[in-house]
Amino acid sequence: MNSSPPPGPIAPPSPAVPRPGSSLYHALRSAPPALRPALQLWLQWWHEVSRIPLEVSDAGVAESKLQWWAKEVRDSLHGHAQHPLMQARAALPALTEPSCWPEASLWTQQLEGLIQLVHQTRWLDDAALQRHNRLSTGAALEGAACILGASSLSARSAACLLGTGLRQSYQVARLGLDARLGWIHVPIDVLQTHDVRAHQLSKPDADQPPAGWPGLLQHLIGQARASIEQGLDAIRALPAEEAQALLPLRVLAHIHLAQLQEIAAKGDRILHERVLLTPLRKWWISQRVQWGWLRD
Repeated sequence: MNSSPPPGPIAPPSPAVPRPGSSLYHALRSAPPALRPALQLWLQWWHEVSRIPLEVSDAGVAESKLQWWAKEVRDSLHGHAQHPLMQARAALPALTEPSCWPEASLWTQQLEGLIQLVHQTRWLDDAALQRHNRLSTGAALEGAACILGASSLSARSAACLLGTGLRQSYQVARLGLDARLGWIHVPIDVLQTHDVRAHQLSKPDADQPPAGWPGLLQHLIGQARASIEQGLDAIRALPAEEAQALLPLRVLAHIHLAQLQEIAAKGDRILHERVLLTPLRKWWISQRVQWGWLRD
């Protein structure tokens, strides 16, 4: 008897995406009202597919669901959508140039990155991890840039670079939580350099962090911060119109930079719990970026 899982999830998209008060919520609020429906749908789709590795423990089943989504993307972009979310995308008014929907490759790259994730609990080297970061959040921000009307090669490259940094920041923020779920988002060579073992992240000592922990945390925070700042530098170098169009991505970047600063101050707390900014602080950062009070 064939015991393979059902081909795919036909279910309504999750409500309240992005969640009110979240970083993505404030980024969406900073986008032009006319572009918010398309941008929100792009965010909803990313949420829908990215939760599969978290909710499906069997790697084979998770890959089957993600492969189903790859077919659904291809079919829907040719006018044959089945999932309510993709049907909603087809029903939206056409985007006006220079805004455009991300091409199929940007949808499928993210699925490829997630398929890689469900099979890869440990990263042998930094190159493999950074490829995953580019395929996942890097492609997600590049797609957002297209919707926002910044679709030149330079703008897309800047958005992808920024997305890589945001993925690194996300991995730092969830380091302890993900380790307990079985994912160690630190390459083996980096752990060895700082003399930290994987089990010290997945089962941390409540009283004594690993001896090499301060150096490891400094490395991870510095790497994420550098990538985010490089992305902001690349956005600043764009023509003024495109740089302004990417305002929502700049809001995200500054919220993540503030969170990295908070994590650095908390030390080993991220091994035991997530360190998050308050919704009020996220709102204040977003407002300062929109007012031009925070320089890129």
